[in-house]
Amino acid sequence: MSTAVFQPSSMPYTTAVFYESLRLYPPVPFELKECGEATTLPDGTHLPKSSIVMWCTWAMNRSKLTWGSDADTFCPERWLADGRLITKTAYEYPVFNGGPRTCLGKKMAEHVAVQVIATLVSRFSFEQIDDRERISKNSLTLPMEGGLPCTVKLRVIT
Repeated sequence: MSTAVFQPSSMPYTTAVFYESLRLYPPVPFELKECGEATTLPDGTHLPKSSIVMWCTWAMNRSKLTWGSDADTFCPERWLADGRLITKTAYEYPVFNGGPRTCLGKKMAEHVAVQVIATLVSRFSFEQIDDRERISKNSLTLPMEGGLPCTVKLRVIT
């Protein structure tokens, strides 16, 4: 029996949906880091030891300078070129951090999320109950206040 190895790149649109969801709704909306030693950032900014650097992933992922005039719009196609998945740098897309601080679970998260999205969408239909704007709770992570009420129905395959 042969077992095929699943890769998110084998489902580029589903992977693009995952990336775009995390771009607009990053699980960690802001980051704080402390310099263990003096360092210089790539743009030449010098940071003395014990400096604290903070950035807002939520705002960066909505920057019109980086993402274009439609930065507030959910658009999975921005992750595709000629039907193939494209990648962004950690500067453009800091959801999983970057460099030596890249999330150790990034690849696993991509694999699991794409498989779960594909499985759920193929087996169920989802309909949002209302058109209310959803607000995030104030938290270290970014949960949706009140969840996302929806109707879930089993797809009937004929």
